[in-house]
Amino acid sequence: MRWWERRWQPVATFLVLTGMAWFGGLRSWSPVLVGLAGAALVVVLLRIDAEPEPRWARPVQPRLHGVRGDVQDLAWTMVGRDKRVGEWVLRRLRVVATTRLARHGLRLGAPEDDEAVEALVGQRAFATLTRFSSPLPTLPDVRHTLDVLESLTPRTPRSTP
Repeated sequence: MRWWERRWQPVATFLVLTGMAWFGGLRSWSPVLVGLAGAALVVVLLRIDAEPEPRWARPVQPRLHGVRGDVQDLAWTMVGRDKRVGEWVLRRLRVVATTRLARHGLRLGAPEDDEAVEALVGQRAFATLTRFSSPLPTLPDVRHTLDVLESLTPRTPRSTP
């Protein structure tokens, strides 16, 4: 049954509530307002569709490392509304930095290695890698840090005589 086929329900609600308010002791326009409020509520409830909207069935596909979705996610999070990079980019940058610094025998975030890491990558890149609070770094800071990390060559093991 459609809502316009149930026109009697708001009218009946109006009449019943108005009558109850009148006999309950309200005078003047108050019973009419109570009746109108009840009728409006019934109209709204009749218009609400209780069934959820159907959604498209999307097959879930496994995401492979380094595929187009990763690049797309990275592009969306590179620069936020305030011209600063997102947290996701910083996490990915720290993963790269951890790998690059491990080749030099250093650990990112280890207090005993902080001075050596700062000496190796520079103050600006070190500040970018160790920032965990707002304001997040800007895109030029991240670009500089990536350039520094790319320029790091693996440390060659010393030969013992």
